[in-house]
Amino acid sequence: MSVVPSWTKDRDEVRLFPSVHIHGEKEAELRAAASLLAAIRAVSEFGRKIVGLSDGIASKTSRFSCYTEVTYKLRVKGKKPKTLRPDGVIVVTRGKSKWVAFVEFKVGKSTLVPEKIDDYQRLASQERVDALITVSNQAAHADDSPPVNINWRRNLTVRHFSWERLLSEALHLSEQKAISDPDQKWILDEWIRYVDDDASGIVVPPDLGSRWNEVLKAAQENRLEKSEADLRDVAQYWIGFLRKAAFRLRAKLGVDVEVRMTREERRDTSIQAEKSANTHEGTLTGTFRIPDAAGDIKIEVDLRSRVVRYAMTVAAPTEGLQKTRIRWVYKHLRSEEDLPGGDLKVIVAWNIRSLTTEAQLSNYLNDPSVLCKDNDDNPVSRKLQPRSFTVVWTRNLSQGRARASTNILEGISQGLDNYYDKITQNIKPFVRKPPRLATTKPEDARPTARSGEPDSDRLTPTDVGQESLETE
Repeated sequence: MSVVPSWTKDRDEVRLFPSVHIHGEKEAELRAAASLLAAIRAVSEFGRKIVGLSDGIASKTSRFSCYTEVTYKLRVKGKKPKTLRPDGVIVVTRGKSKWVAFVEFKVGKSTLVPEKIDDYQRLASQERVDALITVSNQAAHADDSPPVNINWRRNLTVRHFSWERLLSEALHLSEQKAISDPDQKWILDEWIRYVDDDASGIVVPPDLGSRWNEVLKAAQENRLEKSEADLRDVAQYWIGFLRKAAFRLRAKLGVDVEVRMTREERRDTSIQAEKSANTHEGTLTGTFRIPDAAGDIKIEVDLRSRVVRYAMTVAAPTEGLQKTRIRWVYKHLRSEEDLPGGDLKVIVAWNIRSLTTEAQLSNYLNDPSVLCKDNDDNPVSRKLQPRSFTVVWTRNLSQGRARASTNILEGISQGLDNYYDKITQNIKPFVRKPPRLATTKPEDARPTARSGEPDSDRLTPTDVGQESLETE
């Protein structure tokens, strides 16, 4: 018999961080700051993770203290001292060592104010504070710095966390059962529940900015070249979405999923945004790297045809006959019932320049040899071998409500999960068979016994028994 009354519902269960009766963004920000600092203080593993990512003292013997709205006086030469109240202060001690960080919070669509960040940097230098942490819905730069100009001449660690990044870290710890204390796990789960609740006003749905609809219209009218500035603006939001999608997938998989970038792009986010938007092709692109996956997942949004493509390229086997190598992907995807709907096809790149063949995945699963014929239905020479396979899934973009792009991005994110679930995780990289030792022994080269001498090659009963043991 259940001890829970039949009239109760999930929404009636007590909440550690209630999201009801939040009036305005300022109150939402105050509650968000208090809840995060409380979770850092109460959940040891979560606190150590966030402090460790900020280059702080993050050992098991560290002790945490957190404060909100602490008042300081910033001394300005020749001027009256300026009153500053950082949203939060984190103090970590271990023995005689101490580490202190200021924390600045923004929620919803509010963005960090460069002048305020500069004031906190100067205050940190004045008070000998070790780090400045900023939290908002804005995506961090590739080096985890805030999306505002920072004066790096000051000897201060500056780190930025998006709310999606914090959620990802918390979900990762919770779902991987990394928290040993059940009460601390409950506190962290309550914090996750609170931040992920729309009523908390903390996280905002992803979007592509105010110029998205103009870019979409320009793409359909083949005039993207004239809207290049608008496309660059959309690309900045697109890069932010890719990082948030990587954090979400990381939390679900329990491994570090990252957006693939060159060293140049890591140094300058604007370069990454510029490369992700192709005015001539009318596309937005991004690539996810997942540890131990057979290949990276590439996403391409075609603005002209309003479709999104997911693709993964894997190296083909390097041994066996042509027919055997062509059937290799079939072994991983032969259960067609488990595959996502939409347009699915397999593309083969051959070991000769510019030669590719392709077929619908359903046709390939019925007859793998269809990939051995080119577009003119001519057979590929048996002397050639496949170099790589690419599995491409194409689906229509979700319809956005009114002029919003939120539904479109949510559909792309769900499609990423679906593609990984049905395609990526089922394909294992090819591994060559290891060389094998010879199983036959060379014949004995000893001379035959002479007449009148005992035959040394003749086996005695004892020898037979010993040979049997050696064979076993």
